[in-house]
Amino acid sequence: MRNIRLMIAAALLACSGAAQATTVVVFVEPMTFERYTRVFETPGRDRLLMCMAPPSTAGCTEFPIKSASHH
Repeated sequence: MRNIRLMIAAALLACSGAAQATTVVVFVEPMTFERYTRVFETPGRDRLLMCMAPPSTAGCTEFPIKSASHH
């Protein structure tokens, strides 16, 4: 299930428009390891982040993605 969610998030990034970048953040609950995803339109490049859910203060891990425009 985790891999499916990450693949969906990566597909969302690949489909984003050239003028606006997409940041996909996968939040993980530290006690239960449940995950939920939020998608943000942001300036700059497309990004995929995995973060501990608030109010956790742990940092995020950024995953490298391959942009569809770089084929």
